[in-house]
Amino acid sequence: MDQQERLFTDNEIRSWITGELSDEEIKTVHKKSLVPFYDQIWVTGKGAYLTDSKGKEYLDCTSQAWTSNIGFSNPDVTFAVHEQLKTLQHVRYGFPTPPRVRFIHKLTSITPGDLKKIAVNAMGGSAAIEAALRLSMLNKPGAEHFYTFTRAYHGSTLATMTLSTRFAGVTRFRPWGFDRVSKIPYPYCYRCPMGQESEKTCHLECLELTKQMIEYGSVDKVCGIIMEPIQAPGGHIPTPMRYMKELRKWTKENGIFLIWDESQLFTRIGYWFSSDYYNVVPDITCLTKAVGGGLPMGVTIARDDLKGFNSAEEHSTFGANPLMFASGLVFLNYVEKANLLKNTREQGEYITSKLKQLQQKYDVIGDIRCPGLMIGIELIKDPETKEPANALCSDLIEEAMNQGVIFGHMAPISSDSGKLFRNVCKIKPPLIISREDSDHILEVFESALEEAMDYM
Repeated sequence: MDQQERLFTDNEIRSWITGELSDEEIKTVHKKSLVPFYDQIWVTGKGAYLTDSKGKEYLDCTSQAWTSNIGFSNPDVTFAVHEQLKTLQHVRYGFPTPPRVRFIHKLTSITPGDLKKIAVNAMGGSAAIEAALRLSMLNKPGAEHFYTFTRAYHGSTLATMTLSTRFAGVTRFRPWGFDRVSKIPYPYCYRCPMGQESEKTCHLECLELTKQMIEYGSVDKVCGIIMEPIQAPGGHIPTPMRYMKELRKWTKENGIFLIWDESQLFTRIGYWFSSDYYNVVPDITCLTKAVGGGLPMGVTIARDDLKGFNSAEEHSTFGANPLMFASGLVFLNYVEKANLLKNTREQGEYITSKLKQLQQKYDVIGDIRCPGLMIGIELIKDPETKEPANALCSDLIEEAMNQGVIFGHMAPISSDSGKLFRNVCKIKPPLIISREDSDHILEVFESALEEAMDYM
């Protein structure tokens, strides 16, 4: 038999991929899956919209885990992946291919400062973070301790779970290697960990506490500080500008690596990198989600002067997959040519300004956080106590879904006092949205909020 002979007809394969599912098939998968999944079944996607198995269309303000930044079924990405499939769909990690070479060349042309060395995997953000840990330990021998922030999330492997907050009800695993990780207070200004009421009275006490914790320990044994420049699952909380600049200055002075987790931030905040927003460059940064153009990819980017890995220390079977490089390469060029960073800033500013007008009307809107299209709305029961309105947030998201717009939730966080926080509604649509889409998002948000308030 010819090795390239077709065994199935187009219609046979099409029926497997797009054919209507039976109730029995769906029930069987629910029973046999080790992990839970939603009842909603997505069939098609185009631009910023998804269509379910019943034919209902939704404007997706989650970009499906904040990943499809240039929309669903982007025709340029589709063509690139199809072309690559016709020539080569897999090579071993050590072998370069044209899309791999060109992707790395393109990415390093836009990376900030001296962040010019790159490692890529096909497993995502957790693997990128673990590569950053290993890389920093290689470059600071004898130092194996890391600091990470309260409310942080860095992945679902055993190591990255330890770096993260133990989100309530999300994981039953205890920290792994906890003796090598310490937590420090995140500068969450709306709920200041140091009890400050305003920026005028703030003297970065939380940063001073962090410095003391490390200085009274052993700076030489501290390898790095890992942070999301804008916390994502923890509530869409931006690090204040002056905090970031002071932290960067102090880590440099003390020889501590500053490692950024930009998994959700790359392009979403209206800039390629958080460095372009903060005017601060870390020692190592990690990307995933959007960077692969919709295909799995994790990227670790380090300072040009850092010593790299040997072939056994950082590799993965699918880490050289030409499909993801083809897709990622189109993504980078598409964002640039379509001027999507500008659109992201403009639509984000527009939505945020309208939400602030709604904040004057509805006192359950406690705080509104951005930049760009990484928008979080914190809902509260009372402006004085700032008690989290968890049920209101859940009801709002459910009602918006009924009205054809998908909003996101923050991960559930339990404080030391036992108080549960899951009160932040996320608005993170594809970066291609129009003003008409933005108005539709706002209209449904207000309508769903009013419906949800009736349940209170």
